Amino acid sequence: MTDRQEERRMLADSVAGFARQYDGIARARGLSDGAGLDPEAWAAMADLGLMGILVPEEAGGLGLGIPEMAVVAEELGRNCAPEPLVAQAAAQAALAQVDSKPAKECLAGTADGSTRLALAWQEKADQLNPAVITSRADAVDGGVRLSGSKCLALPADADLFLVSALDNGVPALFLVPRDAAGLELQSQRQVDGAETASLNLNGVQLPAEACLCTGDAALQALNTGISAGLTLASAELLGLADRLYTLTTDYLATRKQFGVPISSFQVLRHRAVNLYIQRELMRAALNQAVRAFEQGATGEALQRAASRAKARAGDAAQLIARESVQLHGAIGFTEEADVGVHLRRVLALSAWLGNAGWHRRRYRTLSRQAA
Repeated sequence: MTDRQEERRMLADSVAGFARQYDGIARARGLSDGAGLDPEAWAAMADLGLMGILVPEEAGGLGLGIPEMAVVAEELGRNCAPEPLVAQAAAQAALAQVDSKPAKECLAGTADGSTRLALAWQEKADQLNPAVITSRADAVDGGVRLSGSKCLALPADADLFLVSALDNGVPALFLVPRDAAGLELQSQRQVDGAETASLNLNGVQLPAEACLCTGDAALQALNTGISAGLTLASAELLGLADRLYTLTTDYLATRKQFGVPISSFQVLRHRAVNLYIQRELMRAALNQAVRAFEQGATGEALQRAASRAKARAGDAAQLIARESVQLHGAIGFTEEADVGVHLRRVLALSAWLGNAGWHRRRYRTLSRQAA
């Protein structure tokens, strides 16, 4: 085992230890019941350094990368942790592309857990091209004024939003505080109980330094953040699917019918094998996306790898979740069954940043362009 593999194994063990202390299933159930996120669990993640993995060392982080963050995301998924760490990591990945003092100060705050950051770029739920921007930034009195709207920002209770807008027709990224005058926030509850935020930018007044970057640099930062989010969401989906597979095969081995474990029934064994295959296909696609980050891929090559991973993960995780509920029989449909909690998380995460069908189409389009 290489030193890096050993470090990642130790990181996974550390996250597993956190999960044993803070019951992810209990927190996920509480979220569905409207209890909100557990601030103690969020603070514990920061104390473990999980929020500083993608933050450069000069900004107070660990200066690691997507491979390490994917390890964390998979382990959190395996324990059904409801905290939007992956969503914040996507925003961190975008912000880390910006070399400015405000960006580094914001990243330092996210690393120690004092600041929550959300990427706010979608303007419609069905609009998933980051280059399509209608929100506008106008220069006023030495600053800028933002107009427009954004939706599906995670976490909904973020302290700062990384917002895209057109500045003189050129894409730009802005840091918008939650309490900015003219910013109206609305929250919407998802199927797993998590909340996303919609932003109405009603002439939000900001200082000039709120503009972090413009032009190709802004789009590159935004695309990098989205690709990171897709890859890490795929890792979390793999963790969820892996746990569902374990729960289901354990149940089949212990549930008896006609005096024998139902795992001895050939038709059920075939279905279990199919779930195993789907899980391993997810893992292979995720590994390719992680390697793309590791090898420094950029642009369309990175986007293709991320879309491929998300398409495979979304379809496979939903299949494994549905089959897990069915293979548990009547108990699988009850609120008490853990498989239902995992299913709700799978549904929400599969739709985030685009579902499997959209990413298959995107992958096909990008592949044709590269040919």
